[in-house]
Amino acid sequence: MKITVKTDEQEYTQVTSLQEGSDTILQINTKNTPPSCKLLTIDLDFLSAHAGDEGYYVLPDDKVSFLTRFLPRENTEFAVRGRLMPMLGAKFRDTAYLLVLESMRYEYGMRLIVQNGKYSLRLQYNLTVFSLYEDIRIRVVTLKNPNATYVDIAKAYRQLVISRKGLLPLAQRVKTNPVLAYGTDNMPIIRVRMAWKPAPSPIAEQTPETEPPLHVACTFDQVRQLLDELKRQGLEKAEICLVGWNIRGHDGRWPQMFPVEDALGGEEGLRQLICHAKKLGYRISCHTSNSESYRIANCFDETDIVKKKDGNLSINTDVWSGGRAYHLCPKIACEQILPDNLAKVKDIGFEGFHYIDVISIVSPKTCFDPNHPSNGKQSAGYINSMLQQARDAIGGSGSEGAYDFAAESLDFALYTVFNTLNGKPEIADLPIPLWQLVYHGYVLSNPSSETVNYIIKKPHNRLKFYEYGGIPVMYYFTCFVGANSVGDWMGSEDIYCDTDEHRRSSVAKIKTMMEEYRAFSPPAVSLHG
Repeated sequence: MKITVKTDEQEYTQVTSLQEGSDTILQINTKNTPPSCKLLTIDLDFLSAHAGDEGYYVLPDDKVSFLTRFLPRENTEFAVRGRLMPMLGAKFRDTAYLLVLESMRYEYGMRLIVQNGKYSLRLQYNLTVFSLYEDIRIRVVTLKNPNATYVDIAKAYRQLVISRKGLLPLAQRVKTNPVLAYGTDNMPIIRVRMAWKPAPSPIAEQTPETEPPLHVACTFDQVRQLLDELKRQGLEKAEICLVGWNIRGHDGRWPQMFPVEDALGGEEGLRQLICHAKKLGYRISCHTSNSESYRIANCFDETDIVKKKDGNLSINTDVWSGGRAYHLCPKIACEQILPDNLAKVKDIGFEGFHYIDVISIVSPKTCFDPNHPSNGKQSAGYINSMLQQARDAIGGSGSEGAYDFAAESLDFALYTVFNTLNGKPEIADLPIPLWQLVYHGYVLSNPSSETVNYIIKKPHNRLKFYEYGGIPVMYYFTCFVGANSVGDWMGSEDIYCDTDEHRRSSVAKIKTMMEEYRAFSPPAVSLHG
């Protein structure tokens, strides 16, 4: 199994090939990497192919996972977006391969290259951004069944991660977790975005004096009326996740959450809403964030921010409602910020899949601050600890995405990838449910941002939802982003709950969705995969 490893342009020869049972382990000794090296590349030569060959590559991407056949194409190069799962697959005429990055898995880049009819795959480590803190270990699983497909590649990875992470199926976990049992019993997750400041913000560095005005979409009292309408129309179970309940609304002053936003009804109004929900048999959880920090927060401290390798602070490229978002060091967020916030959230009465935004839809940040250093592996540990703390305090955990480093501590993913229908890269020949083939039955998920509110979207959105084994998610007031690089990524279709008619019509849609969903589901959601 030939691979070529280079430090910048110099070939690197310290590669060891070992056998572990029927698997091959390719291990690259990184200790002697020259300090001046800026780019370490690994060309997976044994997976090269030519246009016209029988077979394809299988690639996980957080836009859309897909396969690429070895077809005649123009010269091109595609950078896989994100690190959804640290694996890739290749299918040839008689053999299929699964490759798994078992170390340095949070820092790699993956590229698919077509050059003069030759297909190749390359791994890259940008050492101006990251440091090598362990040897690179790649497991190669060979599937010699000539009839193997991408499904078999996914199943081989599924067997590995279930064993290594010690994952228990949802069907087993619900027996001892009432929050999880409720959340898997044919009920919708209903997210309500209540209030927000302009996004993108016209003011990057906000202060209380310069903070833009808050737009209130609905109050706690109006959410209470929404719950009454759900009950009136016969929906007996639902989990309501409040988004923007915190001070100055969605992305208002993270990581500051309190006091509860007065314009919505304040803490007393929130407590009354939660009590009312419980009387009706519903749950209320909340949307929070522990990955970003805005200067307007009363707890903002530059020393808590991720420091990049070049010494600069790590900052989000988009300016959100709270202004310029600085990335919180995962160690600081886990140990110093989350515990206090969770205690307050629990005291108010929230229960369910406690939602921590962003942390499972991006790779764990590396922090080079000498006072709280954290490499990718350590940061992944802090993120898993945060999700587990949420489970322990509130009953369950949820987040935006489904990067699989968090699989052992994540109960619900708002979407596993951004796109299953649109936004497919030109080099992708077939979108595939790669993540679902691995994790269905272990983590609850909605397939993509396109299948949020699928009942009010086009028929193919609905079909994709069922094909990918999703759980129903409705989102009130999804459209809130102005003209920035992100836009309203969940689509232009929306539902509202600020008037009696909006509540009646939107709940009727939810009821239709659940009646249809139950027709395809057994008494409890099919969790066995």
